[in-house]
Amino acid sequence: MTSWKDMLPVVGTAMHVLAALVFSIIFVIPWIQLKLAQLGRIPGPIFWLPLIGETPQLLQSPFKYMWNRWLSYGGFFRTSLLGQQVYVVGTQDILRSVWSDEEAFEFHVPGKTFSMLITDIRHMREPRQHGFFRRRLGQALSPAAIAANLLGPMAAVMRRHLDSWEQRGRVFLSHASEELSMDVALEVVTGHPLPSSPDDKALVRRLFRTVLNGLYGLPIVLPGTAIYKALGARRQLMTKLWPLVEAEATEVAARVRGGKEEEVNEGAEEGEGEGKDATLPGIVIAGGCGEDAEASPRAPTLRRRRRMVAGAGGDGNDIGVAPMRMLEAQVSSVLAGGEELSAILTPEQLFERALGTVIAVDETSRHLFFASVAAVALAPEVRAKLEDEQRQALGKYGDELSYSVLGDMPYLDAVIKETLRLLPVSIGGFRIAKRDVQLRSGFVIPRGAVVYWSTHLAHCCDPVLLPRNPAPEPGRKNLFGSWFRSLLGPRSLGPAGAAARQGTRRGMSVGVFDTAEARRTLARSIEGPTGLPAHLDFQVRFEEAFRPERWLNEETRPKQWAAFGGGGHLCLGQHVAMVEAKLLLAMLLRRFEFRLEDSGVLRKASLFPGPTPRRGTDGLLLISRPL
Repeated sequence: MTSWKDMLPVVGTAMHVLAALVFSIIFVIPWIQLKLAQLGRIPGPIFWLPLIGETPQLLQSPFKYMWNRWLSYGGFFRTSLLGQQVYVVGTQDILRSVWSDEEAFEFHVPGKTFSMLITDIRHMREPRQHGFFRRRLGQALSPAAIAANLLGPMAAVMRRHLDSWEQRGRVFLSHASEELSMDVALEVVTGHPLPSSPDDKALVRRLFRTVLNGLYGLPIVLPGTAIYKALGARRQLMTKLWPLVEAEATEVAARVRGGKEEEVNEGAEEGEGEGKDATLPGIVIAGGCGEDAEASPRAPTLRRRRRMVAGAGGDGNDIGVAPMRMLEAQVSSVLAGGEELSAILTPEQLFERALGTVIAVDETSRHLFFASVAAVALAPEVRAKLEDEQRQALGKYGDELSYSVLGDMPYLDAVIKETLRLLPVSIGGFRIAKRDVQLRSGFVIPRGAVVYWSTHLAHCCDPVLLPRNPAPEPGRKNLFGSWFRSLLGPRSLGPAGAAARQGTRRGMSVGVFDTAEARRTLARSIEGPTGLPAHLDFQVRFEEAFRPERWLNEETRPKQWAAFGGGGHLCLGQHVAMVEAKLLLAMLLRRFEFRLEDSGVLRKASLFPGPTPRRGTDGLLLISRPL
């Protein structure tokens, strides 16, 4: 039998190994990271899990992950997601470049499931097609178009759903939001025809939901997998809806072509000749790019729409052009001239455009509906202020909820924006670097690199929301700070440090938290069990985190609000999302007293791909009462 004395050498060896590991974690790995940064390498963790990288940490808690990474590396770092090296950006100066410089960055969709469901994204990736696509869809989703075409049907759909909520008295908020968002997407925003039979309509809704559920599954096409079901549902939808879509699209194509011819004639009559507004510019797509068209006086032309907007007090810019319906916008965005529609896009590709619209609307709306209603239900003071604002609106406008009336509700607008800041409906987006891109900090994003702009990172390090003068907690000292500084010497970290020193000498503005030492000081000043600052800590300090009042003052208004992206890929549906969320809350506040059964619903929710509650925790009780 082995005695304890015989085990001493083994135990001693194990302790030495453990000590070496602890020493490496505390000293060696950070030292290597700092030295690599001095050599100009983009900062970021050295080690991560094979194949999946840091994906689990990001999905588990996006804010906590981004906050900790920002404290360690700043607003630009590299990591690994799903086994691929990714460059993460979240500060205003870099975001502006990633969003707007289409010569340097190309739109990218990671993962294979999206490309399996939507095979043609040229209208999002190729600059010329994308510009024309945005121009046309921007008209269909502009404020004037929303007021003319969407708000009335949207209110009718919401009224129908709220009637159902009232009859039940209790709903699961997430599921109810899914049902509402799908009906808004299909019946209101997309503008595509649906079957007349109620049973067929219900089947279409279920099929679309099955397709959407396949977006975030594994790209394994085996019976029973989410993507297998999604592809099957896509085929069924194509069979059921394409005859309806084709008939209406053909009619719309004739009107669009007629509108182009009419604009040419109007331009000639007014002496504008070949001016930039005389014709609708074509796009180069397989099938030809001529500009010939048969005349038809049935559709209002672009110039007439501008006159309509100008007469209503608009500025005449494309963003305010109205009314144009979604289907008309989609057809005109791909119509290259005199060729038949089928020669420009295949039926499958045109149907994919419709599917892409449903995905965009539903993915934003269902998460925003859930998050905004839940946030108001959890904040009694906020709800009381909203009710007062609704009483004032009722006294001033009566029961009307038009676009202008909704626009005269500043606190409601602030509540929606604060919801999107604290509970983003999207984690961000991706780009591919088309060439080596040198940043102002001196770092270089290499050609072919995947760039991930993060909504959560942008909201984490918003300079307006961070403490102005953070101070270390009393009695807390950095045990190893002086040791690291002695290793590094007087040098700063890589190109970024050099840029900071030059900026200081030249009198340039340098961010308070641009240095690692300043961020460490900030980290030591944070109180609370989560380690998050008050403006992010909705799980423990919700009433401190959720403060719509910050949007009503220019000094406290967030400056890095990235809820809808920016630049050339700014979400075209941002006005629709804001209006539908404001409309839902206004109608809900006027009809019901409501509360959540579980006050910890957001604490237990996941945040990917948007705020999603744990099953069974989102029960919403509604009591009918007039405001």
